[in-house]
Amino acid sequence: MSALVSPFTLLLGNLPTFVRSEVTRLLHTDPELEMVGAAVTTDELPTLARRLRPGVVVISDDQLLGLEQLQRHFSVPVLLYSTQVPLPGMLREATRLGVYDYIIAPPGAGSELIEWRLALRRKLLAARPSIAPVSKPEPSVILRRTAVPLPPRGVVVIGGSTGGAPAVETVLRELPLDFPWAVLVAVHLPELFTDTLVERLRRSARLPVMAATSGMRLEPGRIVVAPGGRNLVVKPVMDSPWVGWQTDFVKEASLDVPSVDILMHSIVGAVGRNVVGVILTGLGQDGTAGAQAIRQQGGTVVAQDEASSAVFGMPKSVIQAGLASVVLPLPDIADFLVSHVQSGTTSRRGRSSVLSQPVQAQ
Repeated sequence: MSALVSPFTLLLGNLPTFVRSEVTRLLHTDPELEMVGAAVTTDELPTLARRLRPGVVVISDDQLLGLEQLQRHFSVPVLLYSTQVPLPGMLREATRLGVYDYIIAPPGAGSELIEWRLALRRKLLAARPSIAPVSKPEPSVILRRTAVPLPPRGVVVIGGSTGGAPAVETVLRELPLDFPWAVLVAVHLPELFTDTLVERLRRSARLPVMAATSGMRLEPGRIVVAPGGRNLVVKPVMDSPWVGWQTDFVKEASLDVPSVDILMHSIVGAVGRNVVGVILTGLGQDGTAGAQAIRQQGGTVVAQDEASSAVFGMPKSVIQAGLASVVLPLPDIADFLVSHVQSGTTSRRGRSSVLSQPVQAQ
């Protein structure tokens, strides 16, 4: 980094000791980041922020009540440390007060801790403005821009039906904390089972998992689950300073709800070619029309192979239509996704193969 570029500065709130230690360790090894102070109590936050003018403030969830006062004194992006994945309602309220992202407790050691540090660094630097403003904007403009998280570079949409829940769980379990795209999941389930599916995925995935709500914005490394009994769609965010996307619901007719086809069509219309569609085990043909839309826009379609599918209906339909970019065993799909979105290369496992032409079923 050039010596002429100033480090991005942090003000730390009342974080648990082990979290503070990991943040401090990161700061000591990264020249782009620098801690300028620490506020032990919530009352200290506004005074220190106004005096030190940090680029981002990192607080714990027990300091949320002090955010309104903080933003009145000095408008600044806030990264939230939470003891558990925040509820959607809490996130919406926190976003209004300047929280643009959150972190949870770091794992004990090993590769997971390394991934956590990488994700922490990415989230900290996400608050850094890319270009310094020529003139000082109004405080209201600063708040609006810093409260909106940076959008993902693309979207992975995973669809399934019979046997879909454990199959989705297998894929999500292997996605790393620094996965840079948003992930949307649509499994044919009644509304009654939405909470059960979300909790099941939360227990297995490293990334945060939550049920979609109207207006929820897609974020890098966040898994959004389509609620049962409703058709989820993705639309552009019209009031965002960046090109971003958010979820909504429609009442379009569909035999399968939530419809994979409807979701995929909406994503292609909003996002374009940076889409990967994954068709997992399930009965019927839902996902075939959506896969066609993805391929027509230059996106990628992954179909689960017959041997690892509980019911081969949905993947088989996509393969027979010549729409599968690649057919993979279930254990290989996450590996392919990571390689595809991070480096554009094919799966690292030798038994997986990306095809230049659509796959035709025998």
